[in-house]
This record gives sequence, structure tokens and C-alpha cells, in this order.
Amino acid sequence: MSKALVAKQPILDRQRKLYAYELLYRSDRVNQMWDGDKATVEVVINAFLNIGIDQIAGHYPVFVNFTETLLLSERFDDVASQNIVIEILEDVELTPKMIAKIKYLKRQGYRLALDDVTQPLYNKWVKAGVIHCLTYLKVDFLTTTRLDQERIINDMRLHYPSVSLIAEKVETMDDFDFAKRIGYHLFQGFFFMEPEILETFEIPAYYLSYLNLVKEIERSDVELLTLAKTIQKDLSLSYKLLKLINSPAYRRVQKINSIERAVVLLGQQELKKWLYILALRDMSQKQDMVYVEPLIKSSYYRAKMCENLAEKLLPNQTQEAFLVGYFSQLPAILRQPMDQLLQALSLNDTIETALSEGQSQLSDFLRLAVGYEQVDWEAIDVLTKQLNLTEAVVQTCYQEANDWVQTLFQAH
Repeated sequence: MSKALVAKQPILDRQRKLYAYELLYRSDRVNQMWDGDKATVEVVINAFLNIGIDQIAGHYPVFVNFTETLLLSERFDDVASQNIVIEILEDVELTPKMIAKIKYLKRQGYRLALDDVTQPLYNKWVKAGVIHCLTYLKVDFLTTTRLDQERIINDMRLHYPSVSLIAEKVETMDDFDFAKRIGYHLFQGFFFMEPEILETFEIPAYYLSYLNLVKEIERSDVELLTLAKTIQKDLSLSYKLLKLINSPAYRRVQKINSIERAVVLLGQQELKKWLYILALRDMSQKQDMVYVEPLIKSSYYRAKMCENLAEKLLPNQTQEAFLVGYFSQLPAILRQPMDQLLQALSLNDTIETALSEGQSQLSDFLRLAVGYEQVDWEAIDVLTKQLNLTEAVVQTCYQEANDWVQTLFQAH
């Protein structure tokens, strides 16, 4: 199973207090060819969906590198508006199309930063007439001279006072003291802290699910509840959806008790943009399913088994029962304790109690599902009697759950 990695490096203010983070791509895959587009997609997915942006950065802004291809891709416009600072790489060519896009992003309220600025790069941007579109300008202190560092800030003060200057690649106390003395606003570099790597384990996804959803959501007559039913068939996507809606950008006062509710609260447009991002990544990368597929199958079986039992005894809590079974294998899949996972998901108290092994009928449903899975006849007999069910009814619930899983996997 692949790890979801992202590195962060702090950006500090003049008092050396935390101002923001830059998020950086990291991978545990060896001999991998560098792909800047894919790196940015991985950073966004891992930060916002797999690890959680609130866990990484809290309320601080995050800077993410964007390549020329991604800047010109309309599908990425909506991703960055409220959540990230778009950091434009130094090798982006200022073609007429790119200049128009930068001005468009500025008009739309996007926060833009220019990375690794040297005197020649600064001159190009001044000549192109787009320096004023920036929110931040990051001057490379490793490759520029003291004279250029001072020339750039003096010119910026005179002509573009609204743009904040960041001294980056600050590696010594002399660099910091000099940058501070001549008026730089923010600072980043190894002198303060090397990038810190954060990781979790990502649930492998069947990328065909994304493709089908992307096609479906494009329809003018699409219904959110129909989309919810499709999403509910994919454990990976369901987990990422609930984690996303619990992030600072989408957090609601009420807790989520179903995938349907999550989809409705998120809305078609927000759902659509994240599906595009996920589809782009998963289309370009086949996941190794050998070790984790049995756990995902188990999650699907438990979900359906719990739902079937709830239909018999708690018909008003079938959605909750489904999610109890659905997420019960997450600790094994993600290799994280359940209490830590629950903090990242906005589930209601009924579901959390059952997943935390608290006593409830839903937790009894889960234990009965696990009993069948482990062929524990003693536990099956005890729970069947405790729930006032007959062996025939429970056996039918079990068989229907297994049939549902088989059908689901055959569809993939």
C-alpha cells in the first residue's frame, strides 16, 4: 500500500513567528521520474484529503507550487481560491496566454506568489506588466547577490508597495539580519527549519469509480442523491469526502450521519472539482491492491451486513449502521488508531460510539458481522439471541451481504 506524503516548511514574519507554510512534494517511490504536474496534484490530494489540511497547517495559509500546465488548466481554478496561495514556478513562460491567465486569477481574487525570484526573472515580470498581480514575491537569497536583493526590494517599495516580499532560502543568521534590515516582510529557509515530512497511508481507490462519477456529474439533470449512492460504493472516495467536508473550509455545526448528507452539504460544484482532481491522479497511477483489497472487501461486507440487520431492528438507523461497518476496518487499512481517525471524520455520536466499541445495538450488529467473518459460532449464537433474531434471519442477512460484495467487485 502506498504512503500519502507531504512536506511542510514554515514561512516566518519579522518577529520569527509562524505566518504560513509551503507544502512540498515527497514520495517513497524509488527511481520515479519527476513530473511537476503530478507532484502538485499529489500535494493537494494528500494535504486536503488524506492527511487533512487542518492537521497540517491549522488556520495558517499554505503555499503550493503550480506548473505552467496546471496554471492554464481551467479545472484547477476553483481549487485554490480560498484554500491555498498559488506559487508560480520560476520556469513558467510569460506567454500572452499565461499573462492573460495571471491577470484573470488576480481579478478573481486568487492569491499568487512568484517563486525563486532573481534579478533577470524580476525584470521579465516587470516588462510583462504582471508584478502587480502578485500577493507575494519570493526572492532567492541563495543565488542572488546582496546588491540584487536590495535593488529588488527598493523597486518593489517604489512601484508595487502592496506586494509582500519573502526572503527564501535563508540559510544563515547574516542572511536573516540583512533581509530584515533592508525591509523584507517574511522569511523562509533552512536557517529556521528544514521541511518536515508528514505521512499517512492512503486507501487505494478503483479509479474507474471516479471516471464514472465525472461523466455522471457533467449531466445537466444530475441528482445529488444518485451521486451519493454511487460514491457510497467506494470506500476510498467516501472516506476522502467525509474528511474533506470536515476540513475548515467546509466544516458544519451539525455532524454527518450519511454519505448522502455529506454530498448534499458539499454541493455539486465542490464535489465536481475534487472528483476531477482525484480522477486525474488515479488515472495516472495504478495502485497495488494485493494486500489491502481483502480489507476493503471486508469493509463492504460489514457495512451491508450491519445495514441488513438494522433494517430488521432499527429501520430508522440503516445509514448509521452502514457507516459503522464501512469504516470499521480503517485502522487496519490506514494503520492508525480509531480514535485518531474519528477526529478527522465528522460522524454523529451514534456512529462514533459504535466504532469506539461502546455498547449499543449498532456495535452489536458490527460484532455479529465480525463473528460471521471469523466463523465464531459461539459469538454468533450469543449475539443472535441477544438481538432476539432467528438463525434464519441472520443467515439471510449474511448471505445478502456477501452477494452484494460479489456484485460490487464484479462491477469493477
